[in-house]
Amino acid sequence: MAKKLTLQYNADQQFQLDAISSVVDLFESIPYQEQADFPVGTMNDVTPNFPKNEILDEILLFENLQKIQEKNSEESRGSELDISDDLYVDDGMGMEVTGNDSVRVPHFTVEMETGTGKTYVYIRTMYELKKRLGFTKFIVVVPSVAIYQGVVKSLKTMRNHFRQLYDNQDVAVVEYDSTKLGELNTFSNSNDLTVMVMTIDSFNKASNNIYKHTEKLQGEWKPYEYIQATRPIVILDEAQNFETSKAKEAIRTLKPLFVLRYSATHRETPNLIYRLTPIDAFRNNLVKQIEVIGVSELGNLNEKVLRLLEVRRNPISAVLKALVLEKGQLVERDIVLKQGDDLHSKTKNPDYEHFRVEDIRYGRNEEEQLITFENGITLSASDSMLSKESIFRAQIERTISVHMQRQQTLKAQGIKVLSLFFIDRVKNFTAPDGLIKKIFDESFEQIKNHYEEFKNLSPDEVRQGYFAKPKVDSSDDEAVDTEGKNNKQREMEKRAFELIMKDKEQLLSFEEPVSFIFAHSALKEGWDNPNVFQICTLNQTNSSMKKRQEIGRGLRLSVNQEGKRAENHDINILTVIANEQYESFVSRLQQEYIEDGVSAPPAPRTPEPSKVNRRDDIYNSEEFKEFWKKLNKKMSYKVSVETEKLIEQCVERLHNAKFPSPLIEVTRGRFIMCDYKISLTAVEGDNAKIKIEMDDSRGEKNQYELVVSVNDELKKKTKDERLRGFKVLRIGELYGEPYVKFANEITVKKIEPFKFQTEKAEKPKKQIEQTEKTTYPIPDFISRTANETNLTKKTIVEIFKRLTTEQKEKIFYNPEGWISTFLNEIRITLSDHIVRNIEFEIDDNTEVYELDTLFPNMVKQPQRELIEAGIAGLYDKVQIDSDVERDFIENLIKPDVEKNNTILYFKFPPKFKIMLPKIIGNYNPDWAIVRRYEGKLKLELIRETKGNVNLEDLRFPQEKRKIQCAMKYFDKIGVNYRVVTSSSYDWMDVKEAKQLSLND
Repeated sequence: MAKKLTLQYNADQQFQLDAISSVVDLFESIPYQEQADFPVGTMNDVTPNFPKNEILDEILLFENLQKIQEKNSEESRGSELDISDDLYVDDGMGMEVTGNDSVRVPHFTVEMETGTGKTYVYIRTMYELKKRLGFTKFIVVVPSVAIYQGVVKSLKTMRNHFRQLYDNQDVAVVEYDSTKLGELNTFSNSNDLTVMVMTIDSFNKASNNIYKHTEKLQGEWKPYEYIQATRPIVILDEAQNFETSKAKEAIRTLKPLFVLRYSATHRETPNLIYRLTPIDAFRNNLVKQIEVIGVSELGNLNEKVLRLLEVRRNPISAVLKALVLEKGQLVERDIVLKQGDDLHSKTKNPDYEHFRVEDIRYGRNEEEQLITFENGITLSASDSMLSKESIFRAQIERTISVHMQRQQTLKAQGIKVLSLFFIDRVKNFTAPDGLIKKIFDESFEQIKNHYEEFKNLSPDEVRQGYFAKPKVDSSDDEAVDTEGKNNKQREMEKRAFELIMKDKEQLLSFEEPVSFIFAHSALKEGWDNPNVFQICTLNQTNSSMKKRQEIGRGLRLSVNQEGKRAENHDINILTVIANEQYESFVSRLQQEYIEDGVSAPPAPRTPEPSKVNRRDDIYNSEEFKEFWKKLNKKMSYKVSVETEKLIEQCVERLHNAKFPSPLIEVTRGRFIMCDYKISLTAVEGDNAKIKIEMDDSRGEKNQYELVVSVNDELKKKTKDERLRGFKVLRIGELYGEPYVKFANEITVKKIEPFKFQTEKAEKPKKQIEQTEKTTYPIPDFISRTANETNLTKKTIVEIFKRLTTEQKEKIFYNPEGWISTFLNEIRITLSDHIVRNIEFEIDDNTEVYELDTLFPNMVKQPQRELIEAGIAGLYDKVQIDSDVERDFIENLIKPDVEKNNTILYFKFPPKFKIMLPKIIGNYNPDWAIVRRYEGKLKLELIRETKGNVNLEDLRFPQEKRKIQCAMKYFDKIGVNYRVVTSSSYDWMDVKEAKQLSLND
C-alpha cells in the first residue's frame, strides 16, 4: 500500500513570520493572562481571554500600532504602509435580539496575496498569542461553506506541525453547528487553546439558534452569551465579505476582545499592520507566475449571442452582451436595459424582435440576478442564450494538451498535475448530453494516445465535478445536491464532495486518477490546491465570479508526493486558458488587482483647462475678414452615378476579395506586473533630471535617468508604453521646492516621488486555426447593403448575380463575415466613384456660420494640447493634436512670421465642416494661413498636416477620399489647398504666387 501523502509546512518563511509578529507585537507590555486568576461563575463556568469588565489599553495599542507600521515600512516587509494618525475602533450596538448593548472593538488588518499561506499565518498567530499572552479563545468567521471546510481541514492538517513548534501544544477545534450547541461548553470552559469556526450566516439573523434558549447548555444563558463571556478574539477570513452594517453588527454581538482581519483584497483596511501585495508575492516567487492562453473567434458573428452580464442597483438596470447592427454589420456590444426597454430598438438586430423587458431582479449571486422578457425568455447572470461550441472545444483541447505535457515533464519530480474548469452552466456538465462533458470526453480520447500516463485511462476516471452548495448544518449525505438522483449518482456526488472539498492529499496522489476538476461557482473562494497548474474559464460572465478569484485557486506553489513544496520557479507556472484575447484578459485582470487595492497608473484625467484669448487686431483685420468671407459660403454638391460602370467595378473588386472563414485565434503570453517609481533629482533652468525605476514581478529591474524639458514625453524617451501620458507640462518651483508637472495631472517633487503599478502585457505568440465548417441561415443582406450605401436593391442584386458561384457559396459558411466583406467592397468602390464624379456648387450670397459663434472672444482648451501661437495667431495659444502639427507650427509657420511673411493663421474649429456624402463623411480642414509674397502679394492658403504627403499611405482610406473631395472644393472657391508634412519647407507654394504675380 502506498504511503499516504502528507502536506509539509515550512516554519521559517520570513514574510509569514513578519505577518505573525506584526500582530503579536501589538500587545507588547500587556501582561500574560493567567487562566487561574479569572473568577469562575457558579453555574456558567467560562474561562475568558481577559477579565470580564476590563478593556485593552487603547493608548498603548495605538503606540504599538505606529511602531509596527514604521518598522514594516522601513524594513520593506511586504509593501510600505501609511502611518495611522488614530486607532480605528468599531463602536456601535450589537444585534437587537441581544438587547442592543454598546460594544467597542479595535480591528487590525493583515493583507496577504492569495496562495501565500494566509490561513497558516493566522492559525500560527493564535499559537503565538497563547504562548506570549495566554489568550486561548479564538473564533474564525468565514463567509461561505467552502471556506469553512477549508479552515477546518487546515486546522487538522497543521496540528502536528504546530505541536512540534510549540512544545506539544494542541488545539481544540469546535466546528460550530446550530444543531449541536452543547459543543459551546467545550469552547467556553476549556483552559487550553480552542478555536471555533463559524459562517457569518450562523449568527447574523435574529432567527439563528444561537440567540435562542437550548436545553443542551446548562444555566440560564443563551448560546451567544457563553461566547460573549469568553471575550473571544475574532479572526475574519476573507474580511472584505464582512463590510456591511449587518455583518459588522453581528460581529460586535460576539463582544470580541479585538478583531483580526485577513484577506488578499480588502476594501477597508482599518489599522493596517502588514501588507504583502500581489507584486511582492510574484516578485519573490511566493506564488506561481501566471501564463495566459487566450482563445477567441475571428470573423464569426453568426451564432446568436445574448448574455446577462450583471444587474445593477440604483436604478435597477441590466447589462447584456448582445449583437448590434452598426453600419450594416453586426458587432458585439454591452447594452444597458431598464424596465420596459426594447432590445430590438436598441440594437437594430432583427434577432431580438419581441425582446421587451418585463422584469429585472437584483440578487447577491449570479443565479439570483435575472432579466425576463415579454416573450417569456428569462436569463440569469450565470447562464447564456447560447454556448459557443467552437470556443469551448479549442479551450478544452488546449487545457488537456498543456495538462498532459506538464504531467509528462513533472512525473519524475513526483508532482501530480491538476486542471480546474470553471463552466458556464452546470447542466453543460451534469446532463447526459452535457456539451462540456461531451467535448472533454471526445478531446481526451483523441489526445491521450500521445501520452503514456493517460493511454489506459477513460475520461470518466480522470474527471470529477463539484457544484453543490451544502449547508454547514447538513449531514454528509445532504452535503451534496442529491435531490432526484439515484443511489449510484448520489454516491458519485458524495465521493466528488469528499475528494475535492475534504481530501486534498488524496487528490495530490498519483494513486488517485482524477486530475480534471469541473466547478461552477462553489470553488471561487476558500478552496485551492497547490497542484492546480491549469485553469480553464468556460464561464461567460464576469460579475460575481472575478478573474482574481478564479486564478487564486491555483496560485499556491506546488508540492511533490512527500508533500514538500517545489521551489523550482520554472515549475511553478499557472496557465489560464481564457475565452477571450490574451490582451483583454491581462488588462482586465490588472484592473481587478487595481480595484482590489493595488495602486494603479494614473488614469487619464480631465486636463487642466486653459483660457485661450482671441487677438482682436487679427480678428478685425481686413486680411482675416476677406479670407473668412471666401471660406464661409453655402455649398452643395451633386454626384452623377454611372450605374453600369459602378456594377462592373464592384464585381471586379468582389471577385478578388477574400471572404473570411470563421477562425480561432490562440494567443499565449505571461502576465507580468510592474512597480514604477518616478523621482525628481534636480531642476536646472528649463530642464529637469528625472529618475525612473521599474521592478517587475519576474524580478527584472530597469532604471532610466533622463534630462527632460517642457513637452517631452517619458514614453518616447524610454520606449516604454506604460509611461504613456507622462508628458512634461511644466517645470517650476513652489515655495522653494522644485517640481515637475505632467499632462496627466501628476506632480513629482524631490521629496515626493510618484509610484504606481501596472501590468506589462507581453507580445503574445499567436496561432490561427480554421473552425469546422458549419452552415448558417442567410440574413437579408440586400436590404442591409441598400440602407448603408443608398444604392437601389436592384443594383445590389445585379452585383450579387454577376459573382462567380464559388464566391457566392461562401456566404453559407460565414454569412456575417461574408456580408461584412461584401458591404465593405461596395462601400470602397462607391466612395471612389463618388470622389471621381462629385461636383460642388457655391452660393456666393449665403453665409453658413456666425463668425462670433465660431470664433468667440475666449475659448477653454485642455492645457496639455496648447502651444504659444505667436503674434500671427488668431488666438494667443493654438491647439495641436499631434507632433506633426506641433512641428509644423514651431518649425515652419513661426519662422515665416519672423520673416514678416505670414500675416495670420488659425486652426479651423471642429464645428467648421465641408459637407460630403454620408458614405465618405464630412471634412474638417486643419490650417488657414494668410501670407505675403515678396512683401506685397497676398496668398490665402489651406494646409492639411499629415505624416506623409502620399495619400495612399494614409492610415484610414476615408481620409484620402475626404482630401480628394476637399481639393475639388477649394479649387472651386479659389483657395490654394495642399497636404503637407512638418518638413515640407515648400509649404507656402512660391510657384503659385509667381503665377498669380504674372496674371496681375
